[in-house]
Amino acid sequence: MVPAPWRPSLALLTLAVSLGAQSGYAPPAGVRPPIRRAGASILPGGRIITPLGDEFPTGSGAFALALSPSGREIVIASGGPVRSSLTILERERDHWAIRRVWPGTGEDWHGVSTGLAFSGDHNVYVSEGNSGRIAMLDSHDERRRLIDINQGGFRDSFTGDLAFDFERNILYALDQANQRVAVIDARSRQVVAAVPVGRLPFAMTLSPDRRTLYVANAGMFAYQLLPGAGLAFPAFGFPSREAVEGVAGAPGLGDPNAPEANSVAVLDVSRPAEARVVAWIRTGLPVGGTVFGGSGPSGLCATADWVFVSNSNQDSISVVNARTNTLEAEIPIRIPGLENLRGVLPIGLAYHRKSGWLLVAEAGINAIGVIDVAGRRVLGHLPAAWFPTRVAVDEDVAYVTNARGHGTGAGAATRATLLDPLRYVETHQGTLSAWRIPEERDLAAHTALVMEANGFQPRAPGAASGEVSAAIRHVVLIVGESRSYDEMLGDIAAAGNGPAMGAPALARFGAKGTVDGHRQRISLRGVEVAPNHRAIARQWSFSDNFYSEADGTVDGHHWLTGAYPNAWVESSALATYGDGKDFRMSAGAAGRLAFAGRNASTQPEDLPEAGTVWHHLERHHISFLNFGEGFELAGASGGAGLEPSGALFLTNIPMPDPLFRNTSRAYPGFNMHIPDQYRASAFIGEIEERYGRTGAALPQFLYVCLPGGYLAPPRPEDGYPYEESFLADQDYALGRILEYLSGTKWWPQMAVFVTSASAAGGYDHIDAHRTLLLAAGPWARRNYVSHTNTGIPGLLKTIFRLLGAPPLNLFDAASADLGDCFTATPDLSGYRARAVDKRLFDPAPSAQSR
Repeated sequence: MVPAPWRPSLALLTLAVSLGAQSGYAPPAGVRPPIRRAGASILPGGRIITPLGDEFPTGSGAFALALSPSGREIVIASGGPVRSSLTILERERDHWAIRRVWPGTGEDWHGVSTGLAFSGDHNVYVSEGNSGRIAMLDSHDERRRLIDINQGGFRDSFTGDLAFDFERNILYALDQANQRVAVIDARSRQVVAAVPVGRLPFAMTLSPDRRTLYVANAGMFAYQLLPGAGLAFPAFGFPSREAVEGVAGAPGLGDPNAPEANSVAVLDVSRPAEARVVAWIRTGLPVGGTVFGGSGPSGLCATADWVFVSNSNQDSISVVNARTNTLEAEIPIRIPGLENLRGVLPIGLAYHRKSGWLLVAEAGINAIGVIDVAGRRVLGHLPAAWFPTRVAVDEDVAYVTNARGHGTGAGAATRATLLDPLRYVETHQGTLSAWRIPEERDLAAHTALVMEANGFQPRAPGAASGEVSAAIRHVVLIVGESRSYDEMLGDIAAAGNGPAMGAPALARFGAKGTVDGHRQRISLRGVEVAPNHRAIARQWSFSDNFYSEADGTVDGHHWLTGAYPNAWVESSALATYGDGKDFRMSAGAAGRLAFAGRNASTQPEDLPEAGTVWHHLERHHISFLNFGEGFELAGASGGAGLEPSGALFLTNIPMPDPLFRNTSRAYPGFNMHIPDQYRASAFIGEIEERYGRTGAALPQFLYVCLPGGYLAPPRPEDGYPYEESFLADQDYALGRILEYLSGTKWWPQMAVFVTSASAAGGYDHIDAHRTLLLAAGPWARRNYVSHTNTGIPGLLKTIFRLLGAPPLNLFDAASADLGDCFTATPDLSGYRARAVDKRLFDPAPSAQSR
């Protein structure tokens, strides 16, 4: 039912303003779609990369880089997301010869993690990660020996960073799961010492004299298993008194600023078999007040005098006096004009002795920062490819690993490629950049290019923005899973304002879609699986140039909640997608309790300095209510019979506290055993009960998860005869929710957005990250397609502006908004849900299941 006609007051109409009325920051792509090519590339979201120097292809997800002692060999370890690999470069006269090596099975090495260390010019140690093993390979990938650090009573180890002492023939291995350094006699392959080093150790380096080992701990808490069968909802939020002290049935987490948290452990290894921690050095800002995330130390570089530590969550470099083991200085990395925002994301470090420069891999802005060590100041930034992670220096040449290279490009070109999995694998490719250290006089020009490529140059107010009415008082964000643009909307040839970029051959969920019975039941042709998504697109606005920055659901949900993935999250997610990093209820390996696996919600280790969307809304006094986000914490189990939350929590890992306090207790999180019809009924019922019948003020922001688009194996006995049945369930739930909202008294002041956490489950002819963005409501343009190249940060930027909040971080501040999807002239027409094809899914039983 559509409400009675509503007329905005003259005051509200005169408040109709451009979304770009503030100082305008936007990336340079404009309406140009992503393009992957050598040299300059356009990324999903509109930023541009123009990497310095020569480039060489590698596997995707490189978090380890090693140079041989002579500098004639380079090895890069790439952790995924599709398949892990090693890239080996060998100097041959005037060029580099490149080979790729993939892990084997059985007794061969199983995978790669974040650790590499040469023991000679042709021998390199490689961390396997999840197996707790280290392989030693020669330059022709012949396995010579294998070291398993599951020795001396330790189990479930996860091998990470490595360091090698040539003088003593000692290999040091980080064990992220047991939160220790394993000291290994390389000759006997025996662990001669195991030293606890803090929470979630991530990076490690030896001092030049090899008498001191430094370990960066990216973790915050030592989590514990809950007694009994677990809880139906997280025990508490963080930060809170309950999180520190605990509650009945859940032990507390203690001090987030404990010495072992977000710190550097300093080990005396002058006698390796007697290695011990001699100091703890906390880096960055302590948690508390306006600082919600720990510093997240993620990179180390040691000289005879100084140890440099990159604080990935706080955009700073800590300088430690190597003689006194004391913190000497913090060097902030800030973007001019946006100094209060974070997102530079420094990770790897290298020191160039001749210039006295510290080089910093700035993953968040696709650059290498240049820091004058003597002056303790940032001199400038050098262009890199997408997501640089590590940097190494050999004489006057720098080498940089770029985890995401030049992007992925198209996920598919035609329907025929749907059956070619290698086509999809090859789209995920990283790079190695190599360049000579530039002169200081050239830094200004390079820095200007980095600022422009990231959208950090202010533009004229109103640039690339349409008008949005200040009459909007409520924003609803509905989030699905894993669907690409082309498979959902690729056969929509045009909107009222012109053509849309689509590939009809890939529109398997389009007007004449296909449903595969996999020889178990009849396949369907010419069936419309998602009629409500498509009807919403035709009635209001959609984008054909919108992207999820994520490779999968783990990082996708981090982006959606404003917690851009840091070094720990990104490397862990890449390993997880290849089944290479998992949660285990291990008695000894307490670090594994923090391994989220494929669970996607934000944990304390993941928090940026300014926190998440939830912290941001609360500090700006914007009310919100969450339906289904935040339940996918490490160790949370799903399955049948877990309504209403949909999960069983086995550890004391907390939600962000604002989210904990503003989340529905009657709405399920991700659990494919619970129909989206149940979720639609739960949402409608709770909104009616709490606000419709009482007259209480509806929150300004509603976040709603509908995970059915993830698809799942068919369960005919539960009403899901096909994989596509889950999408049909989600689609009808979306239609029901929008029909309900359009019949409420709040509709005249409402904007509704629909998107997907990632595009990983489908194919797209423009880019493998292109996904859905629908904008509906009285103020949304009718039958309109937006061509602005933007992504999830741009969506958040639009939501913040509609709700009167400033930017949260550098990503949304410098993204392109979706203002062109709105108009100053409202149309109060409502929406009626389109029926589902009952050959796919019968909504009646599940809609009544609550």
